[in-house]
Amino acid sequence: MPPLRLIATFVLLGSFAVSPPAVAAPEAPSIQIGNFFPASPDGVAFIANDSTAFLVELGLRKEFHPETAAPDGAYHEEEFQDGSLTMAWGRVNDGIVAKLSSTRSRDVVLVLSSATWPGFSANYVMTADGATGSAGKAGQSPPWKLQVSLKPERIEDKRITVKVSPGAPTYFVAGFGSLPRFDQIDGLLSQGARRYDARRPLAQGAWGDFLGAIADNLNNTRLYSSDLKMVAHTVTRGWVPATEPNASPLFCWDSFFNGLLACLDDPATARNTVRAVLAGAQPDGFVPNFSHWNVGRGYVSKNRSQPPVGAMCVWKMQQFQPDPAFLKEVYPKLAKWHRWWLKARDGNHDGLLEWGGDVPLYECGWDDTPQFDGTKKQGVTLNANAIDLNSLYVADAQYLAKIADALGLHSEAAAYRAESAQMTKKINATLWNKDAGVYCSRLWDGTFLTRITPMNFYPLIAGIPDQAQARSMLVILTDPKKFWGTWLLPTVPYDDPLYPDQAYWRGKVWAPVNYLVFQGLKQYGTPAQIREFAGRSVDLFMRNWNRDRVCGENYLSTTGEQNGRRSEPHYTWGALLCMVGLESLVDIGDNGKAQFARDVRESLQLRHIPVGGQPLDVTFDQGRVTAQPSLKK
Repeated sequence: MPPLRLIATFVLLGSFAVSPPAVAAPEAPSIQIGNFFPASPDGVAFIANDSTAFLVELGLRKEFHPETAAPDGAYHEEEFQDGSLTMAWGRVNDGIVAKLSSTRSRDVVLVLSSATWPGFSANYVMTADGATGSAGKAGQSPPWKLQVSLKPERIEDKRITVKVSPGAPTYFVAGFGSLPRFDQIDGLLSQGARRYDARRPLAQGAWGDFLGAIADNLNNTRLYSSDLKMVAHTVTRGWVPATEPNASPLFCWDSFFNGLLACLDDPATARNTVRAVLAGAQPDGFVPNFSHWNVGRGYVSKNRSQPPVGAMCVWKMQQFQPDPAFLKEVYPKLAKWHRWWLKARDGNHDGLLEWGGDVPLYECGWDDTPQFDGTKKQGVTLNANAIDLNSLYVADAQYLAKIADALGLHSEAAAYRAESAQMTKKINATLWNKDAGVYCSRLWDGTFLTRITPMNFYPLIAGIPDQAQARSMLVILTDPKKFWGTWLLPTVPYDDPLYPDQAYWRGKVWAPVNYLVFQGLKQYGTPAQIREFAGRSVDLFMRNWNRDRVCGENYLSTTGEQNGRRSEPHYTWGALLCMVGLESLVDIGDNGKAQFARDVRESLQLRHIPVGGQPLDVTFDQGRVTAQPSLKK
């Protein structure tokens, strides 16, 4: 990993004196510090007691490029204006230290924002070297202060203009209580950078730092919500309305994937993200397509859910970073959501499931897929048993069985396994299309839907096909004229008439699709197929990340580029392409033991991979594998 640059930084420090034993000590304030304000990825928010906040922003407008962001605030780094301006900040106690550096002379404006989250407000008094702040009722917030190392160019109402020149950085300290000296900042930032580098997941070698890319993307999408009173991940900072800071969207399957991705480096926020999306669950078990978005229209999608991947993601989180209390906490909602599907999405009562709600394609997660062309709504569902939903439902039962066993609920685990076996029989009896050599969705009148997409390979995820069926499916999957071309997996095959359009879910590559199909490939594919799929998934991601620092919502399967219509450049689940790479190298069995790939020809070094909560360093070199506990530094 290249050395971390020291850039523009703010630092908050401070603590409160302990009262004498004879006097009841005041409760220490709860302080959260980070780039947690939705509209300010370049800002630092200081949140006290979930009741008030101070916000320092740079007076710049820029395209967001996620850089280093340590979960505990030890070191943050941002670049601005083509890399000519840099900002670094690090948390120290209840404050930050910060440094601004530039390759050319310029004025930089620090903006102190009074209005942050609903009901939060802060008052600032400008001083000769910065500002002081107060907020809330007496006792709600401790006094706050910001100081600049050099005399500001201008101090106006809540705006501090400073000069930054080559070789002459400007320093800041900000926070509650006493603040560090300016001559300490370089040392404190270096310490913070080393401290984070010594524990963060990262990779070196032929694939580049594909693990650091996961951390950088997820750590920069942590947002605070005053209504939820927590920091959790959103899918992107690009969709958050500035006037509604609590309206950062929590999409259903996106958020479960965020929890999985984030748990490698920040298990606490990963768990909060799962809690946040499950907070939208309704009494009948329904988990909405989205919640916490479009506040003026009610926060929640009322009648459509999304693919049931929650139990899978939570179980994998548990394998990486065990937390039995969290598992016990979320299991009841996951189980209730599982039961909801059969009650709400079996329109013809045959024991198989259909997508439904007001917009069934939105519920399936593939907003404009041609997979269900030719269907129509009958009642609240489409009139077709969906191969993707039924396969994911079986997998959901299997993962719930694992969770139930881990919690000692063995009779419930047995019931899930029995259900999985029963539905597997129904899928094989009803949805296997012998003529096509693959499973297909099927209209209620018995007609197969024969347009093939990656959804048709989802039965591999749940172990539904026998070996002969799986071989037939893999022939289609690995056909270079169908799906196994230069950029895989296209969401329609290369020979589909819709493919040239590259319109959203009609031809583009989507990381969650690669990730889900990979779960099946791990069970049925050859080692060579597994390794090729993983290496090419990582390559697709890293070529865009290294060049443009983007983590795509989707990618063109014609060129491998992140661009085109309806493609957010900074969307968290793009990093699932990197998770495919990790799971191809280090997979954790149900027994909690790591299983390492034995046929890797490239040279790869992985550091701080959590296995059962214990970080491992793993090296792959020409087919040889070494693994050892990560050294504490």
